[in-house]
Amino acid sequence: MLTDHDIDPGAVAAHQRPARVLIVGGGVAALELLLALRVLAASRVTITLLSAQADFAPPAMTVAEPFERGGAQRYAWSQIAEHQCAQLVIDSLIALDVAEQVAFTHDGRRLGYDILAITTGARRVQPFAGALTFGTNSDAASQLRGIVAEARDGDVTIAFTLPSPSIWPLPLYELALLTAAELREHGSRAAVRMVTPEEQPLELFGPAARDAIAPTLDALGIDLITHAQPREVLDGALRLAGDRMITADHIVTLADVIAQPVPGLPTDRLGFIPVDLHGRVEGQRHVYAAGEATSFPLRQGGLTTQQADAVAQAIAAACGADVKAEPFRPVLRGRLLTSGAPLYLQSRPSGQSEASSHALWSPPEKIAGRYLAPYLATARPPSLGASPLTERIPAPASAADEHEAIALALALAAAETRCANPTRARQAFEAAQALDPHAIEPQGERSRDRPNTDVPAQ
Repeated sequence: MLTDHDIDPGAVAAHQRPARVLIVGGGVAALELLLALRVLAASRVTITLLSAQADFAPPAMTVAEPFERGGAQRYAWSQIAEHQCAQLVIDSLIALDVAEQVAFTHDGRRLGYDILAITTGARRVQPFAGALTFGTNSDAASQLRGIVAEARDGDVTIAFTLPSPSIWPLPLYELALLTAAELREHGSRAAVRMVTPEEQPLELFGPAARDAIAPTLDALGIDLITHAQPREVLDGALRLAGDRMITADHIVTLADVIAQPVPGLPTDRLGFIPVDLHGRVEGQRHVYAAGEATSFPLRQGGLTTQQADAVAQAIAAACGADVKAEPFRPVLRGRLLTSGAPLYLQSRPSGQSEASSHALWSPPEKIAGRYLAPYLATARPPSLGASPLTERIPAPASAADEHEAIALALALAAAETRCANPTRARQAFEAAQALDPHAIEPQGERSRDRPNTDVPAQ
């Protein structure tokens, strides 16, 4: 937990002038952090947003585009910055001098700061050559439309495969469900397969999600293949770990995520930024990070907003606001698109698992951010209030455990170990250690190859 010594409000001169906060990034974490700081820190901070993109374009709805059920929206950062009284700089970060607290940009700007927040995200790459990859290819929607059109009249097989247990699975299930529904509507004989390294469908969301999705998969004739770690796309087949083969005429997958290291900041073995439960960057004073740039192994929009909220609370407390800096406690929320009404899913590492055709949070946005959801749902109001996102299912008492984020990271480390992905497993285990070095005893390289999923009692 953050202590008064850690906060050190005098170091950011909150008593003399507003602290200069520099947010670097242009995605979900950047916007959630900007909104949260305006609510929690108000006039105690001045905010500069350094974004390489002129628009905020969340990707959550891109899976609907092939089926003409909506698509991604775009919002101008200039309007958002004006609403939130922030200075906007459209440029890219090239270097940091953390000792002098200066950021250097591509166009030659020198941006001074008292507090730095990195929300630069990660890069999407194709995990397998020969597969149609959502998240990297701007033509993926039109290509999938072509595949579905071919499958309506042909006896073909389409396999949807999850690259690894640490990749957020909902978009792949949505693509499979919507594809199968359209094919069945047209009386197609095409086969649809869901090939996943999970032990059960939507494993991250627990038994309620499994019980809710299994009948739908069965009704649509989707062949579910679990415990299947994909390794390679071959001509007419998908090779799995152990050299098992799954036949398929077309293979659809999701993008893998790789780091975009920030010069001047520490990184883990895969190039991501190690942070603790409050988003503080390891070994750096007044430097925070949130979202996909961090070493936390599960990268998803809703979790990104929760990391940003923890950072905003820590910054607001450091600037003298009457705010309790809570640690990052992940709540997994997903609005699963289907051919009918969406399915709302929610789970916590403490064991809560919920699935419902009724919204489990309000407003029921695809990205369930505390400030982001109402901001995008209500024409971007200038004032949001203290906690506008509300949950309709109360948190269990065990959710107060500050080690929930550690438990989730260790669970992913165990899943990657099970799937024979040792580098990912070690990275997830070390991310858990970074969240709270005192919660997990240091272990040798042999132990990291087989991560321990137990969180020691405090």
